[in-house]
Amino acid sequence: MPLRLSHISFSYPNHESLFQDVSAHVQPGHRVALIGPNGAGKSTLLRIIAGQIAPTEGQITNTLAPTGFYLDPTFQAASWGQSAWRDLSYLMVQKPALLVLDEPTRHLDARHRMMLADWLGGLKGAVIVVSHDLAFLDQVATHTWHLDKGHIQMAPLSPGAYLHQRQEDEAAYRRRYQDQQDTLRKLAQDIQHTKEQARHTERTSHDSTQRRYAKKVAKKAKAREKRLEQWQSSENFLQAPRDPHRLRFLWDHVERAAGTLIRLEDVELGWDEPLLSHLFLEVMPQDRIAVVGDNGSGKSSLFDVMRGAFRGWTKGYLRVPDSQKVGFVRQVFACDPSETVWSYFSRQSRLSQGYGRAWLQAYGFSTDQLTSHAADLSHGEKVKLEVAALSAAGVPLLMLDEPEHHLDWPSLETTAQGLQDYPGALLVISHQADFLNRLGMTKRWTVFSGRVAEDAWGQGL
Repeated sequence: MPLRLSHISFSYPNHESLFQDVSAHVQPGHRVALIGPNGAGKSTLLRIIAGQIAPTEGQITNTLAPTGFYLDPTFQAASWGQSAWRDLSYLMVQKPALLVLDEPTRHLDARHRMMLADWLGGLKGAVIVVSHDLAFLDQVATHTWHLDKGHIQMAPLSPGAYLHQRQEDEAAYRRRYQDQQDTLRKLAQDIQHTKEQARHTERTSHDSTQRRYAKKVAKKAKAREKRLEQWQSSENFLQAPRDPHRLRFLWDHVERAAGTLIRLEDVELGWDEPLLSHLFLEVMPQDRIAVVGDNGSGKSSLFDVMRGAFRGWTKGYLRVPDSQKVGFVRQVFACDPSETVWSYFSRQSRLSQGYGRAWLQAYGFSTDQLTSHAADLSHGEKVKLEVAALSAAGVPLLMLDEPEHHLDWPSLETTAQGLQDYPGALLVISHQADFLNRLGMTKRWTVFSGRVAEDAWGQGL
């Protein structure tokens, strides 16, 4: 095989194994989507394939050359999206036989995502790609590797088809499990009823023949009970399906704001040259505004202005809330290296300890993770922690700058589910229309050519 992974295992020093006994292969023309929850080890596996780190066990054979990697891009003066496209364009020119991409769409706008998908679709070589953009992966991938709980599953399907098949399989398993439980309950009730009848006959009957018969019946019931116990402990007995943790998000802790939260009147902003001009914008309580536009158009700078953190110059009338009234989920997460997941969350949260722990669990954090260092989390888990913490902080305004870049699909689903009913104002920069639809956006600000145009969400989509 051109690329073969044979019994790959990996663990960091003094940590449990990240994944075990991973075996897979890739042929020319295969476009593999590597999916899995945050922290499963997807980026680590890509780095092993790239030869940046060595597996704890196992070996890799690769006869595909040349090989191109997009793993740890360095973004400089241009916007992150522009820098990402520059690096990806360089790989396109190389026409590698094997291309390994870690989150190539993370900072790309919709136009460049489509261009990248078209190019990958026509590539004759092999591709292994990690991305949280399911629509992009469905356009590109011919195969899916699903890394979860230390093991990998492979299917010659796109991720969307694979996940749909998994849902159907899980639904069928639930039906079989329910049928099994119904049968188990009926058998147990029948055995119990038989034993009670036998005991009653033994106690009340004066007929020795009937009493002997009752003892035989009781003995047979005991044997049936034994067989039932053996069935329950056998490999053929279906275990209860594990339900993902669901939390009914309550928002009593959120401060209810009155009046205008943000107002811009004829605002101009820029660095050496003007970036955005003639801005007349307003954010009211309960507004849900999607901010869209090409990379480098000024979306993040607009966010910085509205939260009082812009480092360039501004002109015009600008009214912004106190920083303590704003929850801002940024593209880069930073925290004290000694801080635990729980201490980071509780420092910002207004929830009780019990409900706060349930809140974190709803976002996919295990009990063990609460005492681990937040700095050791994967990029996706860090962003997920910040979303969880700020949504629990009770602020009347949440601003999310492309949160989908680092979140896996279950986390993105949980985020959308929770924030659907968030009673404060919500401003979100995102390139994913599906995610914005799930959030129930009502307005759209389109940033282009130095201006910001406002219309109702859904117009022109």
